[in-house]
Amino acid sequence: MLKPFPLLLSLLLLPVVPVKALSPFSAPAIVAEDSPNAQIERSIRQVTVKITSEINRGSGIIIGKKGSIYLVLTNAHVIRGAKTLQIQTHDGQTRTASIVPNSLLKDKDLALVEFSDTRNYPIAKISAIPLEAGLDITVTGYSAETGQYTTDNGKIEQTSDRPLREGYSVGYSGDIVQGMSGGGIFFEDELIGLNGRSAHPILSNYIYEDGTKPTDAEIQQMRAVNWGIPINTLLTYIRPEILSAYNLPLPQVNPDIETTAYTGYIAELETKAKGFTVRIDSSSKANGSGVIIAKKGNIYTVLTAAHVLCEKIAEEKTCVNFTYTVVTRDGKTRNIEKSTIIRQEGVDLAVFQFESQDNYPVAEIANYNPNSGDFVFAAGFPKIGNNPSKWLFSGGIIGGKEQGLLQTRQSDLSTQQSGTLQSVASLTGGYELVYTSITFGGMSGGAVLDSQGRVIGIHGRSEGAGGGKIQLGFSLGIPISTFMGLQERLKVKPQLLTTAQPQVSQQQKLEIIQAIDSIIVPNTNATADIWIERGGQLWRLARHEEAIKAFDEAIKQNDPKNVYLAWYGKGLALGALDKDQPAIEALQQAINTLPKGEDLKNFHSSILQRQSGVYRSLGDFSTSAGREREARENYEQALTVINQAISLLPNNPNYYNEKWAVLDKLKRYDEGLAAITQAIDLAPRAAWYSNRGNLYIDLQKYELALSDWNKAIELNPNFADAYNNRGNLYKNLQKYELALSDYSKAIDINPKFAEAYVNRGNLYKNLQKYELALSDYTKAIDINPNYAMAYNNRGNLYSDLQKYDLALSDYSKAIDINPNYAMAYNNRGVLYSDLQKYDLALSDYTKAIDINPNYAEAYVNRGVLYSDLQKYDLALSDYSKAIDINPNYAEAYVNRGNLYKNLQKYELALSDYSKAIDINPNYAEAYVNRGNLYKNLQKYELALSDYSKAIDINPNDAKVYYNRGNLYYNQQKYDLALSDYSKAIEINPNYAKAYYNRGNLYKNLQKYELALSDYSKAIDINPKFAEAYYNRGLLYYNQQKYDLALSDFSKAIDINPNDAGAYNNRGNLYSDLQKYELALSDYSKAIDINPNYANAYYNRGLLYYNQQKYDLALSDFSKAIDINPNDAGAYVSRSILYAILGQPEKVKIDLQQAAILFLQQNNMAAYEKVMQILQQLGG
Repeated sequence: MLKPFPLLLSLLLLPVVPVKALSPFSAPAIVAEDSPNAQIERSIRQVTVKITSEINRGSGIIIGKKGSIYLVLTNAHVIRGAKTLQIQTHDGQTRTASIVPNSLLKDKDLALVEFSDTRNYPIAKISAIPLEAGLDITVTGYSAETGQYTTDNGKIEQTSDRPLREGYSVGYSGDIVQGMSGGGIFFEDELIGLNGRSAHPILSNYIYEDGTKPTDAEIQQMRAVNWGIPINTLLTYIRPEILSAYNLPLPQVNPDIETTAYTGYIAELETKAKGFTVRIDSSSKANGSGVIIAKKGNIYTVLTAAHVLCEKIAEEKTCVNFTYTVVTRDGKTRNIEKSTIIRQEGVDLAVFQFESQDNYPVAEIANYNPNSGDFVFAAGFPKIGNNPSKWLFSGGIIGGKEQGLLQTRQSDLSTQQSGTLQSVASLTGGYELVYTSITFGGMSGGAVLDSQGRVIGIHGRSEGAGGGKIQLGFSLGIPISTFMGLQERLKVKPQLLTTAQPQVSQQQKLEIIQAIDSIIVPNTNATADIWIERGGQLWRLARHEEAIKAFDEAIKQNDPKNVYLAWYGKGLALGALDKDQPAIEALQQAINTLPKGEDLKNFHSSILQRQSGVYRSLGDFSTSAGREREARENYEQALTVINQAISLLPNNPNYYNEKWAVLDKLKRYDEGLAAITQAIDLAPRAAWYSNRGNLYIDLQKYELALSDWNKAIELNPNFADAYNNRGNLYKNLQKYELALSDYSKAIDINPKFAEAYVNRGNLYKNLQKYELALSDYTKAIDINPNYAMAYNNRGNLYSDLQKYDLALSDYSKAIDINPNYAMAYNNRGVLYSDLQKYDLALSDYTKAIDINPNYAEAYVNRGVLYSDLQKYDLALSDYSKAIDINPNYAEAYVNRGNLYKNLQKYELALSDYSKAIDINPNYAEAYVNRGNLYKNLQKYELALSDYSKAIDINPNDAKVYYNRGNLYYNQQKYDLALSDYSKAIEINPNYAKAYYNRGNLYKNLQKYELALSDYSKAIDINPKFAEAYYNRGLLYYNQQKYDLALSDFSKAIDINPNDAGAYNNRGNLYSDLQKYELALSDYSKAIDINPNYANAYYNRGLLYYNQQKYDLALSDFSKAIDINPNDAGAYVSRSILYAILGQPEKVKIDLQQAAILFLQQNNMAAYEKVMQILQQLGG
């Protein structure tokens, strides 16, 4: 079955008739040689060709040549469905042609055909003139009926900035006959378009490219004329390689964007904005926008930018006398009476009034400071190129006031006072808002809207480059707070006013993001300046990879007038992708390609500022990786280039701020102070004061830091960063309530301030408000799921709460986000060490050190691990390395001191503890450890002094009271010992060791019930406390509570199967219970565990003696004496055995030795008894 397309096309497009056979060439009508138009007519005829296929006949235009290959432009419908094509040129020559496949980037009713011929044929001149109504034209082609070349004259009647489907956008008069499809539309001898659709078609298939239809009236106007496709459409959509191969000119296009029809929440916002936004037209043919902010009766008040109503020419200071009209949402136009216009000198704002009985919405005004990262929309009527103005609702992201002015290249800062509005410096005209919404001329005076569609500013400027001809940078607006300061002078009060931050749902945020992401930046053929603007638009939209491609297209063209801008833009995009080294190279290329002979010092200096920032970023990366030398080199290079920028433009405060930032990295604080103070002198902005406050912190000048942050808050009461920084200072000064207040204020101002949540979380953690800390860390992560520090800090909290799995998960997440996060590796190593996963801990500490070879804390922690693993040489090496890195690292000295103490190198240990105390005289742990050492060295007074000093420093350290209590106990100062143990328990009611030692003390004081209570409490706290069971067992044993004693001894052994004392005492109990085999087993087990356990040998000897196993008893008594030659009782017991065994001399010898020992031990009763026996024996 035949497809219906040829028949349908014959109804919709220019008629093409079926062909039976090729018609012979017919010569055109003769034109007089002396005719003024003869040359033009000859020229356009020579480039027009006839195209014939087996089914259709049409025309075409020769537009290019490559060697012997000619390129012909025609309509796609002329060749559609054809299997063979033939082309006949003006000289009657016919040859076979072929279709160029996939020649266009977008579906248009255009096609390219090639034919080969060695003859020389003219190429059509392609016009760059704009197509405007009234332009005289000539149309050409070949009649399908006669086969002859035909031409007619006409005019352009209609043009449309909204093309019809397949690219038709120019309507014109002239007699178009069948076969002229693909023929040319010429202005004089220049090709401006292609024929395609004749007037009065049978079917009225007029549909715009976006799928919408014109009105019936518009369709009737369209039907009255022929429709063609501008040549610019071909140049725009032809594949770049074909454009280049045939040396076709680049199209004349505008830097426009496309937005899809909004739906849902965004459509609601747009509809609201359309209602209160007006277009302001000037008799100069320019236009602007405005916002209806009040209505009183039939009088509406509109807020706009002053320059919309006061156009100036060149350096003129007064307004040119143009007239203005206002166009409302319903298309109605009204004159603006100049008497109603009120402007304020120094601020680019104005109001005017118009009268109407129609009802128009009034905009809601929101007077608050937006936060960095907030969503905004710019609304207005851009006029792009020669196209009529149209509506644009453009989404983007705004920077905070302070951050925004740091991001711009603009340096026209003004501190002019205008009533109450200018308390700090802003850009000339009061511009303080900086945002990424894509804007164009004609949108000045339009609203900057927040995510609820409320007016937070008035748009008025965009950053320009290349003499202001190319838009490259951000959009700029005047905050509504400035208008509020002027409302009395402007004699207007906004009708709907709020100060509340926007409240939007997560779904609405997602719709906003989708709307911004859906903005279409064309990627069709264009001149370099357009590619640069496209790159800038893509950079604003954070589509950095696409931006780089756009800038590369401009770089390929290498236009000496603007290639430096392409390199600059590429540097911006590369920097945004953290590709720092390529960014530096691109920015250097921008400098290298600056046009000679032009005064571009402003732009040159801004390139250098960007370079400095990228070098600084490289330095930060090197620092995080522990490559200090490399980092310093990058910082020094940053300093070099920012100094160059300052030499070119010494009055830009942003440059001095950048210089401070670099000098701060280099720790050259005095020079940094001079730089940031210069920034303040040039423009007293809150940001500079806040930064100087940071510097004063580095210099430990806390009062000056506090003063500067107070000043920053005074200048900008909504400056969240300043509150956050002041909160950090208050926290360090232990003014926790003030710190908490400042962090909370920062969060109130900017509910998305993740860093403030982390800092408040840290404070809550220090105050042991763990649930609040957890909430804040989690909130920071919700705001920024890639905030590695938040995961790290939450991991620390989970670790303190012994939620080890959660801690491990958070540390690992932090590392996933930032594989060079040395602190996270270190903290995870600490966790693994606590979990006794020593290999994993060692791996993490080592990784942290690999990332940052100067990470002293990681060396200390690895040293502690090595020490626990008894790898003392490695531990010593790590501690010493930490001290080499940071000679004032007190904790490293304490840990090395601990190691020396364990190695019995007491003098070295004492030296390290003392050094730690010299560094930090309030380091309580160092005093405690030195006190322990003094105690071991029996320097009790020195030990007591150190413990007491530690308590003075930290009266709530239970451990120190415990240690001092032990010392008092050993000195038999029992009341003092009791007091310290009790204090330790008061501070920490779960301090099991303190209960245990107090129990020992009570036992020695024969306060057995109190001792029993303390032992039991220690066991309740720590059911694995073997020593507590053991001592309670002894207490029960002495009280003859044998079952309880047996239970406790057995429990102690269960917990610690290597507790020889527990086996020995349980053996005693079994012996008393006449369970001799069990007793024997326990004594033997005690000896197996501790072969030097004299008491166990002695007790087993007694058991053997009672069993009359005298040889075994003798052996055990002798072994007990070998181990402990001072045990008088063992000598007495062995003498009894010798007596039984009939060895009287040995009896005497042992008794004599026992007498000597009893005498030495001042045990006179035993001494006298032994002497009586010796006398009886005659010894």
